[in-house]
Amino acid sequence: MLITLLGIFSGLLLGLTGGGGAIVSVPALVYGLHIPMQVATTLSLFVVGGSAMLGAYLKRKEVDWKKGIIFAIFGGLASPIGSYLAKHVNEDVLIGSFAILMLLVSFLMIRKSMSKNNLSSKNNRINYKAYSIWQTLPVALITGLLTGFFGVGGGFMIVPALVLLNRMENKSATATSLFIITLISLISIMGKAQEIELDFNLIIIFMTGSIVGMIIGNIISQKISSQLSQRIFAIVAFILGIYMLLDSLFL
Repeated sequence: MLITLLGIFSGLLLGLTGGGGAIVSVPALVYGLHIPMQVATTLSLFVVGGSAMLGAYLKRKEVDWKKGIIFAIFGGLASPIGSYLAKHVNEDVLIGSFAILMLLVSFLMIRKSMSKNNLSSKNNRINYKAYSIWQTLPVALITGLLTGFFGVGGGFMIVPALVLLNRMENKSATATSLFIITLISLISIMGKAQEIELDFNLIIIFMTGSIVGMIIGNIISQKISSQLSQRIFAIVAFILGIYMLLDSLFL
């Protein structure tokens, strides 16, 4: 029952905010189910990848498949490096690093929710000529590293990169980011699954809960403003980030 509830909680935030919301699945697994951080980051990839795949399917008409595949290839190349680094990092250091990442994400979410100008306001149409593979490459590599190291999707980086660097409209960028997260997560899972023993019963139950939560989150997101949903997520991420940071330092 607890596994299902934690899955619903993670999926709810994912449905409210998009790909970046899956970041809460790691602390949910670590503190809710007392799973080691190294294992939790791997299990999280199933939630991240599965939820993103569902989201990409639902938004398939808005996905830019070409750009998504190119971005995912570079991200996939960096993902094994992140996985390798994670294996050689102390548990407390990994938790502390993840806490800092959560605090950064919460700050970016708050900043985005308070911005009067939407990222897509200056670029309301997709401009394919604006696309530069070299502009996207650094973001793709960093996203892959984060996915392999922390077990997160990196949607909070992908969407702004697609909008600002590729002149893509926000809806298309969000849909394409879900497709990218699906591919990079799959590559990361293939690398990490060989290193630890996976509890597939736990994965199935947690993913089922997250899908239910994602559906509920999507329904709620249609009834409230995007600014409010971003602030809700930012508050949750900030609280979890502070707790994880204190845990890694003192608890």
